[in-house]
Parts: sequence; structure tokens; C-alpha cells
Amino acid sequence: MRIQHLKLYSGNLDDQRSFYTEVLGLDLIQEDNYSFSVQVGETTLTFEETQFKPYYHFAINIPNNQLEHATDWLRSKVNLLPFEGKDVIDFPNWNAQAVYFYDADHNIVECIARKDLPNQSDDLFDSSSFLEISEMGLPTSDVLSIAGQLETEAGLGIYSGDRSRFCAIGDPQGLFIVVDYDQKDWIPNMDPAIPFPFTVTCEVDGAVVLMDYRDEQLVISG
Repeated sequence: MRIQHLKLYSGNLDDQRSFYTEVLGLDLIQEDNYSFSVQVGETTLTFEETQFKPYYHFAINIPNNQLEHATDWLRSKVNLLPFEGKDVIDFPNWNAQAVYFYDADHNIVECIARKDLPNQSDDLFDSSSFLEISEMGLPTSDVLSIAGQLETEAGLGIYSGDRSRFCAIGDPQGLFIVVDYDQKDWIPNMDPAIPFPFTVTCEVDGAVVLMDYRDEQLVISG
């Protein structure tokens, strides 16, 4: 699965725009009075203004041989979020390593190097090294139901998890991280996993699929 477009909501639009364009240095590709979009590798990321203050967890794939360079680059721009005293978090079952930071909205952003993807690079690391948004957190009270929808309606497979408290659905290029918010929080700071609305356009086996999540209801079309 490839995430082509991710739309999130922001109660802090001006600061978010400054963070993504000035701090991270991403290209601004659209803006108006109520939203803006930046390019994150192959994914377009849009923030739309809202009156409440949502926050999300999402991950960005980076070249699998550049985690050390990415960590140094990020340290010069943001405060990394350590887990158990370490900035770099190992995920041996996924053959991956990651670092985390907050954006201006307190979204939990992850940069992850996945050894199973052939995406090595010898270029100097900067924001142009971001490859794509590869994970979107989906908190719910019914992991089994949401996992079943993603399997049957979107044609995605289970990558990891037990369909109970946690289930990663998709593949290393694109995953939904479905968690039971009564049983699991977001690492590394254990922020509560709260279900806020978002929209994803993705490509699954050559077909474009639109997913809208709000009020704990997932609507899949395409």
C-alpha cells in the first residue's frame, strides 16, 4: 500500500505551516486561509483548520541506511523523544529502527528506517530524503472490526498484531496502526491514543482507495 494523500486537522495552523516549511524545510504546494499542504516524499500531507486540538501519530519512511544521519539532522531541528533512555528505538520484529519527535500540534511523528525495503541512498540527508508517509495511527475501541474492514473492503493484509489490542495492517510501505485506545498508548511518551478524524487516499494493488475516519467510523470507497 502507498499512502498518496493524508489529510489531518490542526487547531494551530500557522505554527504547523511554519514547522513543516521552515523547521523541516518541506515544499509548500498549496495553501489558503483554512489549510495548507506539503510534500513528504511521495505523499501529500494536508492540514485543515479546526476549532478543536487533535493530535495524531504517523510515520515517515527514510532510507534504510541513513538512520544515523537522519538522527543527527533531526537533532539540529527538533527535540527527539527518547524511549527507555534511547533516542533510537529498535523494532527487531519489523527489522527496523526509528526516532520520534513532536510537531507544533504535538503530533507524534516517527522517522523509520526499514531494512526490508530496498531504499538505500548515498545522498546527504535532509527533508528531501523523506520517502513517503508509511504509517497512520488509527485508535479505536474495536480493533477486530476495523481490521476486518481494512482486510475485506480495502484488500489489505495483516502485517503484525493480534486483532485485539494492536494490529498493523498493510505492508512496510504503508500501514495502518490500529490500536485499542483502552489498552495501548502511543510510544515513546505514552500519549493517549485518541480517535481524531482523518482522511487517507492510498493505492492498493493498482487501485485508488479513499478512507475517511471520524466518530470511530471508517468509510472506505474507491
